[in-house]
Amino acid sequence: MKTLSRKPFLLMLRDDSGELTEVKLDPALVTSDNALIVLDEYNDTCWVWIGKNVNMPTRMHTLRMARSIQKSGHKVGVTTIGMATSRLVEMMEKDSSDPEVAANIEKFKNLLASNWKFEDEVLAYDEALASHYEAAPPRVRDTAVSPPPRPAEAPTTRPTPPPRPAPREEAPPRPPEPRPEPRTTTKAAPAGGLSEHKAAYLLYSTVKNADLVYTERFERDGKTGIKIEAPGIMIIEAVMDGDELRISPPEFGDSEAAKKIKADYETWAQRL
Repeated sequence: MKTLSRKPFLLMLRDDSGELTEVKLDPALVTSDNALIVLDEYNDTCWVWIGKNVNMPTRMHTLRMARSIQKSGHKVGVTTIGMATSRLVEMMEKDSSDPEVAANIEKFKNLLASNWKFEDEVLAYDEALASHYEAAPPRVRDTAVSPPPRPAEAPTTRPTPPPRPAPREEAPPRPPEPRPEPRTTTKAAPAGGLSEHKAAYLLYSTVKNADLVYTERFERDGKTGIKIEAPGIMIIEAVMDGDELRISPPEFGDSEAAKKIKADYETWAQRL
């Protein structure tokens, strides 16, 4: 536990459609419909719970705010909770089949289920630990530090300047070196691989034809992918597999804007 000048707390925040609200710590709030941030000063951790039914805009906002709050904390009255927590633990319910995610979810739920007391309605604390918690007292040195000795006075006589070096003889100018023959070079392959360039073209085609776009990166079967949602237009996933970019659904969507995004993407991708 970090050394604090006060007893440590837990604070739960709920993200309701992009607006964070302080709520009383309650295990019953860990549901598929909620997005939660819990600042945990006992374990020096910022916990983030994203239920599987939370829409993408709220999900992205919660994750962005959690990363910010992890550094700056959240102020309740005159107290700042969870500033500069060392760990950020993200728990997506949709990924609960992953053993590491499942283990973190279990730890999180067990933490919330403990017997917490409350201060200012929303600040949870462990009464037994709080009574034993004390901040480290400041250290005071017993002996005073002696002032540094005064520097010796400078001599009144001016030192004799060193003799000036004899002038150097300039070397004769070197003849110009022969210019090397131009060499033919081959055009380097694009850095990052073809699939990454195709993904960039896909994102460019989307933002070109949609006013509002949400993106999310994910890992699946050892491959990196991106989920792209243009509200009212399309929701697609693109997985980078070697030089291929596998897009699902391949038709992008039924709207005219989705067809335009697909046509623009294919035009750009053919140039690679």
